[in-house]
Amino acid sequence: MNLRQLRQRITVGKVRIEFAIPHALTEAFKDGLTVEELKTAVLEGEPIEDYETRVLLLAFTTPDRIPYHVVVEYFSNDLTATVITAYVPDTAHWEPDWRRRKKLRRKRRR
Repeated sequence: MNLRQLRQRITVGKVRIEFAIPHALTEAFKDGLTVEELKTAVLEGEPIEDYETRVLLLAFTTPDRIPYHVVVEYFSNDLTATVITAYVPDTAHWEPDWRRRKKLRRKRRR
């Protein structure tokens, strides 16, 4: 995804941010995230995984610096970018830098 272009188009009002309802907002609110924080992540978050039409972004709440992830979907030349989900990452699945998924270890067979 061309995130820089998407952000520029949002900033000048050519693309608006919408939310996959109820999933994105339900998950975000369960973790104490606000709509404003979701928008901030779309505009300023660090891309950590790119899936062509979707990107996983890392951002931090202020002032507490709690990490959170936002998945945004955008198709070129569309008029909307959709926040698919948002959540506070779990230490069981993410490395301490919140940027890399932990590799799952397979159980050895005896």
